[in-house]
Amino acid sequence: MKDFLLSSKAVTLLQLFKYIEIADKHTTLTEIMLQFSLSKITAIRYLKEINQDLAELDQHLKLITTNNQYSVIYPENSSFSATIFKLRYLYIVRTNKFQVMDALFKSNFDSVQALAEDTNLSPSTIQNIIKSLRQYFQHFRVSISFKDKQNIIGEPLDIRILMIYTYSAIYRGDQSPDFVTNHSQYTLPIAKNLSFSQYHQIKVLKTVTYFDLIQNKNAITLTPKLRQLLTAVNTTNPITIKLPGFSKRVLQDESLLFGFILRLLVANYDDTLADKITIAKSILSLGTDFTNNTRQLLQDFFITFNLEQTDECFLESFYYLAIVLIYLEFISIDITDFLEFNISMSAFKQEHINTDTVFKSLQQFLTREAKTYPKLLNNTMGPLLNSLFFFLLDYNVQIKPLKINVQYSKNFYAANMIIRSLQDVFGPAITFTNRIDQADFIISDSYEHAEKLNGEFFLFNTVFNPQDWSALLNALLQSIYSKTFYKTLHQ
Repeated sequence: MKDFLLSSKAVTLLQLFKYIEIADKHTTLTEIMLQFSLSKITAIRYLKEINQDLAELDQHLKLITTNNQYSVIYPENSSFSATIFKLRYLYIVRTNKFQVMDALFKSNFDSVQALAEDTNLSPSTIQNIIKSLRQYFQHFRVSISFKDKQNIIGEPLDIRILMIYTYSAIYRGDQSPDFVTNHSQYTLPIAKNLSFSQYHQIKVLKTVTYFDLIQNKNAITLTPKLRQLLTAVNTTNPITIKLPGFSKRVLQDESLLFGFILRLLVANYDDTLADKITIAKSILSLGTDFTNNTRQLLQDFFITFNLEQTDECFLESFYYLAIVLIYLEFISIDITDFLEFNISMSAFKQEHINTDTVFKSLQQFLTREAKTYPKLLNNTMGPLLNSLFFFLLDYNVQIKPLKINVQYSKNFYAANMIIRSLQDVFGPAITFTNRIDQADFIISDSYEHAEKLNGEFFLFNTVFNPQDWSALLNALLQSIYSKTFYKTLHQ
């Protein structure tokens, strides 16, 4: 759904541009044709279109060919990361679908004909677009009508979630929605020292919220249970919306919803462990059926997978679980396609990592617990729950360090130099053993009959060669990744 407004061709153009940028070496036309299954004529046409689109963004931004190899020239103060988002935004706002949707959110039309005149599109085109938009809006329990005072029909909370996630998906770079409101004069206290992307996500959220409040007069009313839970969440790093003309209760509910959605949209807004633990304790202190069941569900999870249940680990895990379950039970609009929730076993299998046991165990756990906690776990957003519990499992399993044995004979101090240097780089991900037959990874400058050893062997020529160090670090990093990074897969 996050790419709902992108045509299949636009998706291909974006992927092609990204492929040219991240290729290990400058790519050729033949490689592009093979990678994207394009004919020569189509590939050349697509490359020409990308170049024209880049020039529309900046006349100094160019796709060039040198010795039949493609590369991108960026002007000063520009980069691939900035360009890819601007290019994506350009492809979206060009579409008739975006123009119609944007018009419906910003104004009210008494007929299809009036909307057609406003967007300079034919009524038949509008009808086809409306049909597509209705299917999209249906995911949010929202509909479109020309018989009421408003074209967008639904509960205010559902409409707000629709607008927030739709516009957040569109304005992912440094652009912001151009809603006409006077919200800029009203400050909103937020956490300090945020990244550019965090500030931008909050700006989009604020723009949509204030537009819906000020222009559309669509105020949110929370249920007493949801209000109680979100009040507990908002005790730390609180959000307070202040706008004239609204009641205290309306502004309270709007502030609580803003602070809650903010935590789903903005990574690590509660950036310290202390903040997360404080929020977890605040939610637990409510003692409601929801909080008690969530706590018991998490305890069952820790026991089932034999996880170390320290206060810190449990409370931090409760923070993440409670945030997701609050959304699932009290808002329950499917947003799994807007965020990364889908875990693909095939991706692990490509790396020869066996995930079958882990995913099977997680699914068995969730199926069993759904019978005990049907309100918490009986929903249609399986990917979100699977992803969450995969994270909680991986996050709470203690890492099994890679055991390394070091044998170096060219001087008597180099072995300790190697050990200390690797400890500085990899920390608790590695440990060292004097038993070469028990090591997972062997570093030596001599012949050690590697064929007879259980561990991976690395021939390290000299400690005074930077290239040897680079090769060692790469080999060790790959070994750590395959043996211990996905900790849950090696228990």
